[in-house]
Amino acid sequence: MLDEERLTREESMIRRVAWVGGVAVTLVTAALLLPLLASATSGWQYPVYSALGGIPLAYGLFSSLVLFKMQVVLLHRHQAQLLMRVSELKEVASRDEMTGLHNRRHFYEVSEEELTRAQQRRDTLAILLMDLDGLKGINDEFGHGVGDIVITNLAAIISKHIRTTDVAARLGGDEFGVVMPGTDKRGAFALARRLWEEMERKPMYEDDETELMVTVSIGVAGYPWGGDSLDEMLHWADADMYANKMSRRLPEEPESPQELDDAGALIDDYALGN
Repeated sequence: MLDEERLTREESMIRRVAWVGGVAVTLVTAALLLPLLASATSGWQYPVYSALGGIPLAYGLFSSLVLFKMQVVLLHRHQAQLLMRVSELKEVASRDEMTGLHNRRHFYEVSEEELTRAQQRRDTLAILLMDLDGLKGINDEFGHGVGDIVITNLAAIISKHIRTTDVAARLGGDEFGVVMPGTDKRGAFALARRLWEEMERKPMYEDDETELMVTVSIGVAGYPWGGDSLDEMLHWADADMYANKMSRRLPEEPESPQELDDAGALIDDYALGN
């Protein structure tokens, strides 16, 4: 707001100086030239006086043009500054304050844009959803401060493994998402594998007394192999993530052979991406 007000004041000042200067030069030139022309006695005096009077008039017009150019340059400079500020504000508005990743709204906007682009270009697109396992238990046992550190460290791992063309976002709480343009099913599962592997060997929180190893449940979907609309893709990715979460929660020793078969089928289905 202050930049806009200052721009308006400077534009008005330059415009006033240009108009006042031009009018003043014109009036002074006319006041000097008319008496000279009226007192002229020879024919040669008319063109000479007119030429002499035209010099300050031309100078006034030139000065007005210079001031106008300055105004245009000033306007363009302030416009560039305003556009930069708008871009900065948009960037801040699209970021999650805690993790530095993009927020939920930006994730959905980019997903829609990339899906449209993929459909137009007949390209591939993958979306990965993930949910941090056991965050409530961490908050209850160690406090929300430790939980926030776990979330921030997970965001750092995601940022480390994605490409510059991918868009990672915190969707809310302990939920994250990644949009991967030009990525097929194999590439999406490769990213999921890299995230799992690093989290298996790196604590998400540690101090002198505590070392927390956490896991995430991950679901993958994409275009054209996982839906034709964003809603379908998110539905299948969410279902895939839920299957992964349930497989991690199954008891280590099922009570019956039937339960063992069901558990194995569920895990095999997920490993195959079904």
